[in-house]
Amino acid sequence: MGKYLGLDLGTSSIGWAIIDNDTNHTINCGVKIYNNGFKNKQSTPVNKVKKRQKSSIALLTIATIVIIVSIIDLSNWQFWLNISLTTYISVLTHNLQSKK
Repeated sequence: MGKYLGLDLGTSSIGWAIIDNDTNHTINCGVKIYNNGFKNKQSTPVNKVKKRQKSSIALLTIATIVIIVSIIDLSNWQFWLNISLTTYISVLTHNLQSKK
């Protein structure tokens, strides 16, 4: 005989239920509601630009590191070059899609 505990975690509530494995019947269940639910910061255009810039800088840093690795590891330089070029293309695509 086994029991399952099911949880439903929401932004302003937590629901739970205990179910018997043999009979598939609910043994007990409940919910706890919080009045001061999760407050999401309003995303302003300035915040979006900052996030886009941070992600672009991170991706460009990774791509630059990968290019350096391709220079150091001459036996697999094509592999590392492909990864770095793919990363650069993803940065360009990300920036172009964000401007729409």
